Amino acid sequence: MSFVQRELDRITVALREPQTEEKYNQLYAAQQSLSWVLEPGGYKYPYDMIMDTGADAGGYLLNLSPPLSLDIHGRCEIQ
Repeated sequence: MSFVQRELDRITVALREPQTEEKYNQLYAAQQSLSWVLEPGGYKYPYDMIMDTGADAGGYLLNLSPPLSLDIHGRCEIQ
């Protein structure tokens, strides 16, 4: 397992824990950025994701939601 994947796993665990909306947004941005490292064509560029520029990944299909394999929907309580 790569160090990037290990960090993604740590973020996934953290996203499942109850937290503030601000902290969730920070973790989500980090998750998307690291996911982009592993699959650049499937995720928004990190700068564009964080700055919410609306730009895409050079015409690639974008995944703007957490990967379904993470199964975090319904598990995070945003306060």
